[in-house]
Amino acid sequence: MQEQNTRLRILWIARTCPYPANDGEKLRVFNLLKTLSQLHDLTVVYRVIEAEEEAGATELRKFCKGVYGVRVPRPRGAVEKLRWMLPFLFSRYPLALCTVFFGPIARQLAQLARSERYDIVQVEHSSLSIYMDHVDFADDPATVLTMHNIDYLRNERVLRNTPWGAAKLYHWLNQRRFKRWELGVLARYDQVIAMSEVDREVLETDVAGLPVQVVPNGVDATAIPFAPAAAGTNTIIFVASMDSEANHDGAMFFLREVWPLLKRQRPDAVLKLVGRGPNAELRAADNGNDVIVTGKVDDVLKFYREAAVAIVPLRSGGGTRLKILEAMAAGTAVVSTTIGCEGLEVGHERDILIVDEPAALAEAICHVLDDEPARAALVHAARELVETRYDWKLIARQHQTVYQEALRVHDSRR
Repeated sequence: MQEQNTRLRILWIARTCPYPANDGEKLRVFNLLKTLSQLHDLTVVYRVIEAEEEAGATELRKFCKGVYGVRVPRPRGAVEKLRWMLPFLFSRYPLALCTVFFGPIARQLAQLARSERYDIVQVEHSSLSIYMDHVDFADDPATVLTMHNIDYLRNERVLRNTPWGAAKLYHWLNQRRFKRWELGVLARYDQVIAMSEVDREVLETDVAGLPVQVVPNGVDATAIPFAPAAAGTNTIIFVASMDSEANHDGAMFFLREVWPLLKRQRPDAVLKLVGRGPNAELRAADNGNDVIVTGKVDDVLKFYREAAVAIVPLRSGGGTRLKILEAMAAGTAVVSTTIGCEGLEVGHERDILIVDEPAALAEAICHVLDDEPARAALVHAARELVETRYDWKLIARQHQTVYQEALRVHDSRR
């Protein structure tokens, strides 16, 4: 097995370009690549969807040895979507993998497998494990899988909250295969990274003997000055990638069931939904007055600065939310559902408020808006938490132990 201080050659297979780091997954991948590159030689392969992502390679090359962005645009219309999906209807793979498996990426990985040698291959997301079926690494590297979410659990939650129609049928068909397939691929890896103790316990229960460690999400606390909003601020924000089904569902749940109750108590309250990809339904909620839907923004920090409360009204999804950690670092009080803050070591009424029912959510938000001493206590405790538990430098040290254990397990399996 390689020694602790040995410089490793590591290939990362990522879902999308991690720069600009404008969502939770990208923030994690970007910060870990940047931090771990001081210790190891990193090569990253990812799909390029938008033209702006092609420029992200320039930033990544500042610290990565190899950067390979493969351009695969989104499907153009329903016919092309169907063409992507058809091969998966009659395969052993879940339908959802049609959105992540592409020939050009497989060929790029195959070329690297022939021309380079790697000590470790790290796969970001279980769905990307499909590439491991199509690429032969002759030098037999150790393998690590990052479970940003436990997708079969996330799919079950999405299915439960999706109304009857074509979308529910798609999720049902996908989920028939997904859980069996996802649990099957986990056992192939020398180490599996879970985002939280909650996820680790689920995985260890469902896959006996699984080599799984927790490496939580983090935040660069030193890069986010602590600056709580002024007393009397009435702005509430929900920061999320709105093109995610879980985030869209959470936003609509809040608008339909919580917002009317909240406005009865605080008519002056302003809600800002901040993040890329809001669909027509969500954009229609923007009235230019007390409900603002921003779409993609260049700097989310300024929205935290003007908000008294950051909400996380999720009813589905998985993993842990980096946006909660960002809000805590910035000094914005957080009100979340149980699912929204699942996996984070937070405490109700210590550094966050955790409530689930619409009336309770409205009441909790009003409490934070109205009680300045209570809000101050929450945000100061939250800032201390991110500094002592969730800073990226601390997270990177935990990641190092994963690599050493992956090499040890791999040697023992051989």
